[in-house]
Amino acid sequence: MARQLGWDRNPLRRRVDRVEAAVLTGLFAVFLIGAPALMIAAARVTDSAGLRQQHAERAWQQVPATLLQTAVTQAGPSYGWDGARASARWTAPDGQRRTGLVAVDSSAVAGQHVAVWVDAAGRITRSPLSRYDNLGNIVLATVTAPIILAAALAIAGGCARVVVNRRRLACWDRAWHAVGPRWTRSP
Repeated sequence: MARQLGWDRNPLRRRVDRVEAAVLTGLFAVFLIGAPALMIAAARVTDSAGLRQQHAERAWQQVPATLLQTAVTQAGPSYGWDGARASARWTAPDGQRRTGLVAVDSSAVAGQHVAVWVDAAGRITRSPLSRYDNLGNIVLATVTAPIILAAALAIAGGCARVVVNRRRLACWDRAWHAVGPRWTRSP
């Protein structure tokens, strides 16, 4: 394994080969040390952001709304629902009556009651972040962090390899210029 990594005492290895081996070994060590630390940091940051979001969404309430019209299907991306909207009326937490468009099933008809989430001001919003949604975000961040680190280190390793290969080719060119004239001389 030392030979594969370039750490053997081979006298044919040049200084640039040993530098390349050291850089690649260093990048591998950074990944081995950095990936777990980055995973822990990503989990903590995501958890803390999720808890702050859940705290901010505590004032949100689910209220009943009465549909004023039958569902109208709209073309375009649906983002988790079937693309139907209908005008509805609901009572905000402060007691005011509100009217607006709400996302409904395409089979919804006028007069039907649906539950909608509203913020403290009575505006329609999505459902609040649940504990399981937060856990899913934490898992996603924990899995994504080492992948991003690996990609960044792979790019750094590729850049280092380009620099080292240029240096290596320059060394080979100098060596050839020193030896080449002796081989190409006519007898």
